[in-house]
Amino acid sequence: MYYYRTDLFKKYGIEVPKTWDEFKAAAAKVKKKDKNVRLASMPKSDPALLAALSWQAGGKWFATEGDAWKPGVNDAPSKKVAAYWDGLIKDDLVQSFTAYSPEETKARTSGRTLSFLGASWSAGGMKTAMPDLSGKWAAAPMPNWGTAAGGNYGGTSYGVLKGSKHAEAATEFIKWLTTNKAGVEARLADLEPPSSALPANSEMREVAAAKFDTSYLNGQDLYQLASAQVDTIVPGWTWGPNQMDVYTAVQDATAKSGFAAGLDAGRQKAETGITERGLKLAK
Repeated sequence: MYYYRTDLFKKYGIEVPKTWDEFKAAAAKVKKKDKNVRLASMPKSDPALLAALSWQAGGKWFATEGDAWKPGVNDAPSKKVAAYWDGLIKDDLVQSFTAYSPEETKARTSGRTLSFLGASWSAGGMKTAMPDLSGKWAAAPMPNWGTAAGGNYGGTSYGVLKGSKHAEAATEFIKWLTTNKAGVEARLADLEPPSSALPANSEMREVAAAKFDTSYLNGQDLYQLASAQVDTIVPGWTWGPNQMDVYTAVQDATAKSGFAAGLDAGRQKAETGITERGLKLAK
């Protein structure tokens, strides 16, 4: 999902970018109009976002061949994404605040950052983080590389550990929590503001949407927009057996040398981590 300030896009004469080429052009236009303002920030501290953008571009950080793992963290589509953002940062067309930092939020609230890359769940915290900007934000599909496409950025899942004493009951509870109207309403009842995460169960999206304050996005139906993006998610992505270790390697190297270097470090960590776990690595 792509979130943007409607009032400031109008002020700077910016159209909502539909492609990454349009995004770059808009970023250059904003900088030219005001040297203190940028279209967006791309954090170097959020490898999950880099993974989502790589996924959108057709990257596949992990795959399997028979009973062996085949890492592809720095495959060609992912490299394209890394080079794009390294270039934007080098040309000072976007900021690079630490993700979820006070500095990042302040830049948005002060109007120095006009938009940000997120997911359906991102909207849930906007009211808390930026309460005075109600009605000034809107959401749109993430810009793409020329064809409508998406990737998964974060989310929540529920599981039952092997060997649990009450596995059957726990599984039934999870089913109720995620597919039953009363369960979904109960999960959101005590949250202020309620989560804006898109339920995987399509029948529960309307239930969850009823709990979300649409006035913050000026009445926009966020759930309808997010639901439409589900069908554009590129198939074939596989999460690796040492995904979090790879994220750490990507983050550390990116902080020092940029996104391309981060992908290379992630690939190396993926390979060593697989072998260290006694798993097979495809040749």
